[in-house]
Amino acid sequence: MEQKNGLTLTGLIATLFVVFISLAVLLPMMPVNRRRPHGPFCGTNLKGLGNAMMVYANDYDDNYPQLPGTGPWSKKLGFAYDMEKPDFTAEGAEGKTSRTITASWYLLVREADVSPRSFVCPCTKQQEFDGNNPANRDIVYLWDFGNNPYQHVSYTMHNPFGRFPATGDRSASFSIASDMSPWIVNGDFIPPGPKKTPPQIITFSDNATWKLGNSINHRQQSAMGDGQHVLYADGHSVYAIQPNVSTNDDNIYTYWSSEKNPTRQDKQVGTAPTGRTAENDAKSKEDSFLAI
Repeated sequence: MEQKNGLTLTGLIATLFVVFISLAVLLPMMPVNRRRPHGPFCGTNLKGLGNAMMVYANDYDDNYPQLPGTGPWSKKLGFAYDMEKPDFTAEGAEGKTSRTITASWYLLVREADVSPRSFVCPCTKQQEFDGNNPANRDIVYLWDFGNNPYQHVSYTMHNPFGRFPATGDRSASFSIASDMSPWIVNGDFIPPGPKKTPPQIITFSDNATWKLGNSINHRQQSAMGDGQHVLYADGHSVYAIQPNVSTNDDNIYTYWSSEKNPTRQDKQVGTAPTGRTAENDAKSKEDSFLAI
């Protein structure tokens, strides 16, 4: 009998079934959803940094990464990023020099075996820090992401140099890190708007205005952000389309507008930061202020 070649009906059905199953698995991983056009990698990186922060806190008395010393919160590190033995004691040469939040992030490279690649959100134009330094030292002995660290860090953390640095005792609803703040670009603060008002005006009546306060990491065609990945003190992360997602609807990118008896508006909207000064700081232990 002559043997027939080609697919039988049963074979065709089986093939289509395999194709459909493959599409069902692969499509959620592809950047087709307008809400998450950047894919899962940016959030995965932030989640990994959260795990590293917990490892670090376990080794350092429940404290999250914070560069030693008592110097001011600054854009530029007060000593060479490849310096071999900075002296952070009260009398030491580096004890009161300026400190950057990026240098606190870098402690995870030094102490928790985190790759510099993890600090870059793939949908930004930033590049992984290559570790190049004049002394040719290994990256685990450096103190920051190069001379311009803001080219290599896509994420903000709770200000470790303020009055209320976050520690491992914060509640599960308290935000400790996220995608980049909309008010800080390449380490510089967006200046105040007309009549020296904050650059953002957020209202409760128009949800679209929330986009003005969203991260710059995931902006597409317009100047408005679609949302941000947010990391919480218990290690879980979410993708939020609004920035008022910390404890009691606190805005993660602003600090409370009032320190005494703050209203819901003071917390949910807050005041946008304009510089690295004592005034630009969290107003309470419950005030999540993420910066870089």
